[in-house]
Amino acid sequence: MNIYYRQAQLCGRKTGNGTKLLFLMNILYSLSAKNGDLQPFSMDDIKAVLFNRHQSIGCSIKAPLPIVSWRSEAIWYELFEGEQVYLPQCIIFSNGAIDYVIVVIGDEYELRIWPDCNNREREKHQWFSHHPVVYSEELDVFKQSFEALLKHIRKEDGYEEKHPKFGKDNPLSA
Repeated sequence: MNIYYRQAQLCGRKTGNGTKLLFLMNILYSLSAKNGDLQPFSMDDIKAVLFNRHQSIGCSIKAPLPIVSWRSEAIWYELFEGEQVYLPQCIIFSNGAIDYVIVVIGDEYELRIWPDCNNREREKHQWFSHHPVVYSEELDVFKQSFEALLKHIRKEDGYEEKHPKFGKDNPLSA
């Protein structure tokens, strides 16, 4: 699971293809930005997932979006012959049909939804068809899923500290 960007910068109120949002979505985006809803998570919590102590890259959780993976390193990738795309640091939540993504570029992040993520017969524009979260229902699903993920990561990190194989008493874990 990846999310593709044309440049190494956040898309904001545009789609991944660089087009403006539909009128209603644009208004909702503005309202969400005023209310602070576009940044519901702390960067420390996001980094706790991306750089977890047990170095996992995914898991399943009991949440509305139960399938989770993450990329802790951003890379450039040749998706189409001669055309580089950017794969940012991200946390991807999925229900198997749609991906909900926390995209991190530098010290900033944004919440994106990619409805064409599982379409294997994508046309070129569908590789970048992700858009920002604007509806409160989408944001609630994100919040519930991220909270469950963070709880899971903290539990796993705590387990690693206590387990003799990984604990501080093990000379190999230093």
